[in-house]
Amino acid sequence: MSSRVLIADDDRDARVLWAAVAEAENLTVVEAEDGREAIEALKENPDFALVITDVMMPLVDGYEVLKFIREDEGLKHLPVIVSTSDRTTRGLTGIPVDDRTFFVNKASGLDNMRRGITSALGR
Repeated sequence: MSSRVLIADDDRDARVLWAAVAEAENLTVVEAEDGREAIEALKENPDFALVITDVMMPLVDGYEVLKFIREDEGLKHLPVIVSTSDRTTRGLTGIPVDDRTFFVNKASGLDNMRRGITSALGR
């Protein structure tokens, strides 16, 4: 099983925090600065254990990344953490809810981010 995680977020600080948490869980981090880069990374090498995507990004947002993953036969099994800094759920309308999609408020701290990763990976 892969130990790679794709982190897509246009906020460098958020990527650094997610990477620190992921690396502490012995995951190898691949970063994307927006959803377009994330989709390209998935097309180039789909061998990921987990995808973490911000909701609000330029060019291609997190909704489109999630949609791409769920519609691709080779990727639809991937667990995805949808990360947001919005403290309400209004920004999450339209996101498909299933047993492979997790929601984490990135402003809620490193412990919550870690729990999100371990839950998504079934650890």
